[in-house]
Amino acid sequence: MMKKLDPRAGMITAVAAAAALLAIGCSLEPEASETLDISGNHSTGDLVMVTADTSSDGYQYLEPDLSPDGNRVAFTIDWLAITPPGQPPDVAPLIRQLAVMPLQVQDSPKLNLRQQGAALVRLNNFRMTTGSTQPQIFPNRDCQKGTPRWLNDDDLVFWMDTTIRGSRLFRTRIPLSFVDGQDLDVELVLREPDDDRDIGWKYWEHMSPSVSPNGRWIAFSRYGHTDADSLSQATDQAIWVCAVPVAGELSQLAFPITREVSICDSPSWSPDGRRIVFSATLDIADISDFTTRELFTVDFDTTGLAANGEVELNRGLARLTTSPPTAGSNFIIRNMEPSYSPDGTSVIFVSDRRVPTITLNERNIWRIPADGSLEPRLLFFTRSDDQGAFYTGRTPDEILLTSGVGFPTEMLDALWSAAYDSIAAVHPDFSTVQIEALADQQREQLEFFEGVMTHLYLFSNW
Repeated sequence: MMKKLDPRAGMITAVAAAAALLAIGCSLEPEASETLDISGNHSTGDLVMVTADTSSDGYQYLEPDLSPDGNRVAFTIDWLAITPPGQPPDVAPLIRQLAVMPLQVQDSPKLNLRQQGAALVRLNNFRMTTGSTQPQIFPNRDCQKGTPRWLNDDDLVFWMDTTIRGSRLFRTRIPLSFVDGQDLDVELVLREPDDDRDIGWKYWEHMSPSVSPNGRWIAFSRYGHTDADSLSQATDQAIWVCAVPVAGELSQLAFPITREVSICDSPSWSPDGRRIVFSATLDIADISDFTTRELFTVDFDTTGLAANGEVELNRGLARLTTSPPTAGSNFIIRNMEPSYSPDGTSVIFVSDRRVPTITLNERNIWRIPADGSLEPRLLFFTRSDDQGAFYTGRTPDEILLTSGVGFPTEMLDALWSAAYDSIAAVHPDFSTVQIEALADQQREQLEFFEGVMTHLYLFSNW
């Protein structure tokens, strides 16, 4: 494997004078079995980077969410991406943390996340009581975290593994004055009745939170199991909703809106807050298929009963996607992570339906009318793994997503040109062939990151 640090630093120095990202694309011939519009190494459209560091050969930046004012992005990171001084993790690859950074387009590579204004969401330890025991203190740095979602411009809700009773929803305030290294208080959002029992209790997982447009409700996926080490065997999964509590208090209202099935996950609200789209196995529609995952919508509160937790299960259930049959039993199609467009007319989602496999490594972003009246169409495509997409709302067609595509071809072209000019200026005695060879070498240092790191991107004008 190539030595990346010094060459990357040289590339960054060489292109520091680049004034702007140049819109230079080149064609990439698709495979014979595909007829896809390609601009460089991605779908036709404008792709720019939100994170652009070259700090690792494996960091993954996932599950982004944009604050309502459009100024900050929250997302999950690998432990070592922003490590607190003096606190090395015990198992670095396995513990995911939260980060917040300004939403800014990056037009050149950076050495690390901190250079892009990112800050680790470093939480104070929290206390939790179970049964009749004394409150236990949990060092949050050792707890898995995921799906950060903004309650408002200052507050995040996310799930965190408590290690003793399953994952729970927590919230923390991240003011605009927040700086890297600042410790933040953390509050539990919702308890389970089983949390008060000494015997006969289950592990209950609260995952995939999604905040309603009016900020009053949190939809999430809830499921239970009896063994903390057997999440793969957990069933009884359903979409639940809880009322957002006043800061410092627990939610006093939580209820299911779907019945329990094998997999029921990734809820997302319609812009008017009246429907929720989610991903589920087909047993939610009484079909004996417990692996394929399709998109469904369900009514939330069309009759005003949510205030009392009396929403009918599966009310108005409608199926959006119908995946094509797969070529064999080893292939599974999963449609996941749906999100409404700002006008509510369409839903974008993540799917491996283009290349169904038994692993999740060739997903792309698809789009379908919100009523499921037409077949899905491919929206964003790379030859890496694409996920976590949602509309930013800043323009009608801008989406924020994560992908392993690496540096977009347009950006590589611009950086190559800047590197060429810089080398030529420093070495006027070099021939054109020599200068091009050195510029090619520096470009190859950045091409290495395709399929290696997962970055955040903005995609528009598609």
